[in-house]
Amino acid sequence: MGMPFDHIASTYDSLYIHSPVGLLQRKRVWKYVESILPELKGYEMLELNRGMGEDAVLFEEGGFNIIATDISEEMLKVTQKKAEQFSMQNKISSHFLDLETFDENLFDKKFDLIFSNFGGINSISPASLKSLFKKLPQMLNPGGRFIGVVMPRFCAWETIFFILRLQFGKAFRRLSSKEIPGDPSTSGKTWFYHPSQLKEWSKENFSVVSLRPIGLALPPAYLEHFFSVKRRWLLRLNRLEKRFTQSSLFSGIADNYIIDLRLT
Repeated sequence: MGMPFDHIASTYDSLYIHSPVGLLQRKRVWKYVESILPELKGYEMLELNRGMGEDAVLFEEGGFNIIATDISEEMLKVTQKKAEQFSMQNKISSHFLDLETFDENLFDKKFDLIFSNFGGINSISPASLKSLFKKLPQMLNPGGRFIGVVMPRFCAWETIFFILRLQFGKAFRRLSSKEIPGDPSTSGKTWFYHPSQLKEWSKENFSVVSLRPIGLALPPAYLEHFFSVKRRWLLRLNRLEKRFTQSSLFSGIADNYIIDLRLT
């Protein structure tokens, strides 16, 4: 039986990465990571649930040595093909990793940055996420960072969109503390986490460096079909996104949020 996301690996780029909406949100994340590079003591990076490896390719260009991990073997193959395509095999390696069960001593080195983009840690249960925050300190160098892009328990865009369509179950689905079936195309499960939950679960070993909304003015990627013919609207929303996402205030109501934690 294939793992979640195996069967959509070949189309994931066009669905979630190269769409205009998805790319604008992703650029906000890339810009933030770029801004903290001078603060890192080294450039060893572990990427968790890294999808198609788009981030790994970009970060390699920034000087990182990257181990990109995922539970999907097919996703890993796509990442490795990209590394070969851009002659980055010596800087990017792919590794199977199940975030629910992995051993923190799996790798023979420690990292300066552990990164998980767009919902990577939303694919694991609260118990596993708490366990992850206990494992991370053993995997990081002193002063190392964990940066996650997480889906919160409420999204203003999503709630308004589904209320207007009279789909009230979907409008408030994120408020559930239980697992939610993922997109039918992925066969995975999803949990949503308020920023306060991650702060609480990580406070023993980490301090919060930054918390910022991603997708506050910009819509979720699944509204791509609507905005594909309204590019001017999208550009205006992107300008608003740049203006209002420098503060942590709206992190709990955006499509996603960045949480940046430093090992203490």
